[in-house]
Amino acid sequence: MQNDKSPWIDLKKLRKEKGWTQKDVADRLGFSRCYISAVETEKRGISIKLMGNIIKVFNVKYEDFYNR
Repeated sequence: MQNDKSPWIDLKKLRKEKGWTQKDVADRLGFSRCYISAVETEKRGISIKLMGNIIKVFNVKYEDFYNR
């Protein structure tokens, strides 16, 4: 689970808005499907590398990671 200071964004919501599966997202972001699943369920945090890839692939802003 992530705390209030951890980068947070609803990856599952972003993925579903695109109609993508976890595998689709994993392939586009360059991570495993298992890692994407763990991020979506907040069992794993969002790494700096993943954050950068999410910004590019989903066209979101850095600030979006800290707005709840």
